[in-house]
Amino acid sequence: MVFIEVVANNTTQLRLTMKKLLLLLFFFIAINCYTQAQVDSARNLLNYTPAVLLKPQQFSYRFWNLLYTQKAIYANDGTKFPSRDRITFFTSQHQFTYGLSQTLNIEAEMWLKSTRVDLPENSPLQVYRFTGTDSARRELAYAGAGFRWRPNQKNPRLSLGTKFLLPVTQNLESRGMVQPFLAEDHFWWMNTLFYDTQIADNLYTFFQAGAWVSIPKSSSEQASLIRFPFRGLLSYFASRVLSVNIQAGFALNNQSQMNGYWGDLGLGFRWQIAPGVLELQGEYQKYVIGKNQGAGETFNFGLRWIRF
Repeated sequence: MVFIEVVANNTTQLRLTMKKLLLLLFFFIAINCYTQAQVDSARNLLNYTPAVLLKPQQFSYRFWNLLYTQKAIYANDGTKFPSRDRITFFTSQHQFTYGLSQTLNIEAEMWLKSTRVDLPENSPLQVYRFTGTDSARRELAYAGAGFRWRPNQKNPRLSLGTKFLLPVTQNLESRGMVQPFLAEDHFWWMNTLFYDTQIADNLYTFFQAGAWVSIPKSSSEQASLIRFPFRGLLSYFASRVLSVNIQAGFALNNQSQMNGYWGDLGLGFRWQIAPGVLELQGEYQKYVIGKNQGAGETFNFGLRWIRF
């Protein structure tokens, strides 16, 4: 009798769980159908790729959260070997963009950073505790401004961007402190070219190439750094409100006698959860090759809002 009651209870719980999952599935299908019915092609956020400028008097806010974690590193000869700690960096980027004209956008942004050194078996999500301990630190790291320019009015999917970031908090490198290194005490000048094009129905390619230069503060112990990041995406528009992509990135680092590089492979998506208003974005990247770099992975997510 006891066995029969247990089976009956388990069956009831299973049915309730299945009902909840089906309701949740129908809920997401309904939202997707509704958003596809409501979306206006002129206000479709999926058309506003990183290469496309905002129109005059349009305004956007984007926050982008990057979580990078590693428990292995790539040595000078490219060999990957485990490290004794898990090191996790979290960066929350907040960007505000305004369309001045058809060919010029201005931008302002700030970066909040957090880091944590932990045991390899511990979860990287511990960095979200935002504690200030011997093994963790969080600060408002950088703030700055820049602009995005379209050099060819006949090609709206080609743009050039430049921005300058200032270190806001003192001693980001944690010199003389028991807390871990957070970021370079450097001024950053970042230049990026953005381009995308349609190659088939609902299929787009996107390319990004940059040249970043850091200028150390007088108190910094880190040498000036020159970085050349490249990224390519193949994006498929599954519907008017959802796109998915595969991507690959490569970056060269030149810093004194510590030259290095890394390459990553990843997946991503963009989902317009509120038609013409709000977009959810997410990415995952795995570092598959490197030299004098961490052998980690990134989990990125964020939201973008545009005022038309």
